[in-house]
Amino acid sequence: MTSTGRSPADSNDPSVGAAALTLLLEQIPDAALCLLDSAGVIEQWHSSAERLLGHMAAQVEGQRLETLLPEERRFEAELPQALFEASSRGRARFEAALITRIGQRRLCTLDLCPRTNDNDDVVGFIVLLRATGPRGAADAVNANENLLAAHRLNLTRATDEPAWIGIDLAGRIAGLGESAARWLACDAEDTLGRGIAVCVELRNDASWPVIFHRAVRSAAPISLDVRPASTAAPVRTARLLPLRGAGGRLNGFTLLIEVFDAQASPDPDTISPRVPLDRASDRAGVIAAAHDLREPLRKMQHNARQLQTAEAPRMSDDGRKQLTALRSAADRMQNMIGGMLRLARIDTAAAQVETLDLNTVVDDVRADLALLIEEHGAEFEIERLGTIRGDGAQLRALFQNLVDNSIRYRRAQATPRIRIRVDSTQAGDAATIIHYEDNARGIESQALAFQPFRREAGHAGDHGMGIGLSLCRRICRRHGGDLRIEHTDATGTRFILELRNLSEQAGSDAD
Repeated sequence: MTSTGRSPADSNDPSVGAAALTLLLEQIPDAALCLLDSAGVIEQWHSSAERLLGHMAAQVEGQRLETLLPEERRFEAELPQALFEASSRGRARFEAALITRIGQRRLCTLDLCPRTNDNDDVVGFIVLLRATGPRGAADAVNANENLLAAHRLNLTRATDEPAWIGIDLAGRIAGLGESAARWLACDAEDTLGRGIAVCVELRNDASWPVIFHRAVRSAAPISLDVRPASTAAPVRTARLLPLRGAGGRLNGFTLLIEVFDAQASPDPDTISPRVPLDRASDRAGVIAAAHDLREPLRKMQHNARQLQTAEAPRMSDDGRKQLTALRSAADRMQNMIGGMLRLARIDTAAAQVETLDLNTVVDDVRADLALLIEEHGAEFEIERLGTIRGDGAQLRALFQNLVDNSIRYRRAQATPRIRIRVDSTQAGDAATIIHYEDNARGIESQALAFQPFRREAGHAGDHGMGIGLSLCRRICRRHGGDLRIEHTDATGTRFILELRNLSEQAGSDAD
């Protein structure tokens, strides 16, 4: 096993070192190894990691390591914080439940060690995974911090009044001043959540992830040459500072763009016409509000758990019931917030366009839902579906939600049956028309079926947040088509999915 930078095996012969490492890991069944790049994307997935979690290398290489976290923790900053801690201190440890190929959670400890190049820049990480047991990973509860105020505090370190951009640990814009928005030729509220690399171009060979790691390892602000990515504005000098909160906890970065005449109107001869951003301000507001809600909610969940542990034995039966109801409501709210983020990110995340065999996509979904399918004896009839240019992760989520709903909302005493076929007679404009049929209990209100967080009367005991079909429709529309209900009654539902090939431009610009 080879890697750029420092190798995990110290040997004059790389093949001998790789063989020795593989032999060693074979003797430790609960340990595994993978390599990440500087942005946290999986570069190499060792065979030991395949044994530990079940995911094949071809499935996870090129994906961010966060995709293996439980959905409710996927958008948290804990893993990026651990990567930056490793970059700064030379080593870090992160504990989390990782999702196996069959959908189970396995608690693991991840030891992180940076890999550096000849310039001592961090180009990636060695990750040693160790399964430590089936317990659920503990949620870290941190004090709610005003990150906007923290970014402004960073400005006091400057001797002038520069334009500023706040960046979170995932490399997304978390806030910016009015002068920076004018420099970027965009609306500040529309820019929240966009990747910094999409908005600001570095005028050197380093990438933004490498620059971030360089900043946390530096004792002083680092200097950069930057320019807006979508305009012909002049190159400016900027400084990048780590953003730290209470106790030195890393929360992100502040980019300070050196003083310039930000009040002046942009010269129309030097700045190209403004291109509409890939997300409306209402979606930016949803993401910002959802992230703001998660911190006090985690504190409430933590306090409720502490109260149940310490005080429940002394409570009355009525008090314990109310505490249980409180925890249940908090958990449901956490799931709803996660649902809001999933819906918003379908529209905002850049699509990863590739040629996909739809039958392979469905086979992957069936493998992921193998336990649920086996438990209820679900039967499938799947015709040849063909290929499409699209986003694999989104299309897998589309079919996974449909299959999951068909099985979970099955009719009592009826074996779930699912049929998926292509209707080539209705195809027009190079569209792929797919008929998806099940024998579940049907949908009571078609008018509410695609509205998120709306659940049918009488189904309050069902698991789920009522976002599945809304998310499926968003995915279809992101692929130039739509999702509609052709027929539904007490014996089943037939959906019509329309999908079109995504262009390469869709992979770089969100809708």
